Amino acid sequence: MGQPLDAESPRADGTQQVNESLRVNARYVEEIVIGWDLCPWAARAWRDGQVSRRVMLDAAPEITPVLKFIDELVASPILAIGLAIFPRASISEVAFGSFAERVRRADRARRSPDPRAPYLLAAFHPDSGLGADLENAAQLVSYIRRTPDPTLQLVRASLIGELSRDGRDLSADIAADNLAKVGVRNSSTLGMLLDDIRRDRDAAYSRL
Repeated sequence: MGQPLDAESPRADGTQQVNESLRVNARYVEEIVIGWDLCPWAARAWRDGQVSRRVMLDAAPEITPVLKFIDELVASPILAIGLAIFPRASISEVAFGSFAERVRRADRARRSPDPRAPYLLAAFHPDSGLGADLENAAQLVSYIRRTPDPTLQLVRASLIGELSRDGRDLSADIAADNLAKVGVRNSSTLGMLLDDIRRDRDAAYSRL
């Protein structure tokens, strides 16, 4: 498998943190998203170098660096997915979701009078979906978003538009498809793998 384009923080004192964050994030992408075939575009984008990852080392997430990252994604015709990773952000799932919404609004506001976003944003968090009913498609979506670190996923809007151009509800279709796949392979196995990645993350960060 080809390696994705990794955009690392320029702060020299955070090199080890950046490397470990990218490593555990890659485990999540390869072992969960691609390994369980939970996203219709992830495997191809990862393989073909269409994914850009940016590790942001601030303790409190800021909107401006994310907007700059979005601009970099837009400027490159090959990038289908962006991942903004916040390994040092001590932030709850609810607060991170609120931050994601502020980023959406800021991005729309600067595109007026045509507020359509070139990238669609979703928030992922280590505590996402805790206590979820894994036999419920919507709750499973949240559970699957248990990344090692708080992460914003940015997907090129045109990519989603192409997959849903026949009027299909793409989100609902993916959720139903994932429910079937997880059911066949056993949700407890998925949970153990997510927990293992989280333990790997915690152990690695404790050594930094």
